[in-house]
Amino acid sequence: MQTILISGGSGLIGSDLKKYFTQFGYSVRILTRKPTQKNKNAFYWNLEDKTIDSDAFENVDIVINLAGSSIIGGRWTKSRKKELTHSRVNATKLLIDTINDKKLPIKHFIQASAMGYYGNSNESMLTEKSPKGNDFMGNLCHEWESATQNLNPAIKKSILRIGLYMSINGGFYPILARLARFKLLSAFGNGQMWAGYTHHLEFAQLIHQILLGNITPDTYNAVGKEPFQMNTLMKCIARKSGRINFLPNVPAFLLKIVLGEASATLLNSYRVTSPKLASFDVHQYTGIEQAIQSL
Repeated sequence: MQTILISGGSGLIGSDLKKYFTQFGYSVRILTRKPTQKNKNAFYWNLEDKTIDSDAFENVDIVINLAGSSIIGGRWTKSRKKELTHSRVNATKLLIDTINDKKLPIKHFIQASAMGYYGNSNESMLTEKSPKGNDFMGNLCHEWESATQNLNPAIKKSILRIGLYMSINGGFYPILARLARFKLLSAFGNGQMWAGYTHHLEFAQLIHQILLGNITPDTYNAVGKEPFQMNTLMKCIARKSGRINFLPNVPAFLLKIVLGEASATLLNSYRVTSPKLASFDVHQYTGIEQAIQSL
């Protein structure tokens, strides 16, 4: 069975993928900033020193790059923006340079990106052919993806633009579900902003099908079958918790005062779809209601 190396493997998405692929018999390793622990398949890397434990790549067939510090976490100061960029772009360049310089026989390189690539789209429908946005998130995602352009062309490459990631193991859902139980759930702004969801199981199965060769290597919006609006998301979570929510939405101006430019992560509209994936019939859930109920 093939060996997978995940950068960002200790994060939410990486942990979910490790669990998924391990159950299918894959050997899954992660890169970590902690000292190497081979018995736990964890290998040291350091962006500042531009070093990766060479043992991490031994017999590796697939690299999944999820590295990057959390977008959510306070205002986007100049130093914070630098950290967000460094943790994504420089991490990707380090992986690519290591693979190229050592002529590693990697079969497939999976690169993470995000729906923020497109910038605020309001009501416009977005596909993989839509242009990138000109805001910070759009430029960040573009740089993140572009850092893979020098990858050895003999290696297959896929770029997956992730939406609002849905998992019971962390991220937004457990927090909002807990608020719903206490009738404290509230949407942001007018609640009519669009987004695409990325269900943890659909995402893992998408990668699996790519690795099996059932889906062509390419750039994909790794989102659910239908985009949704934030008000709808909150109603679905409230229904699942068995609570009716009465709180008004958090005003947009208040979020902008508190978070500044970073409020875009809560107020931007990304009406993301994937005609490419629709042709492969990879979706298990018809929409956000069914996806929420499955968690």
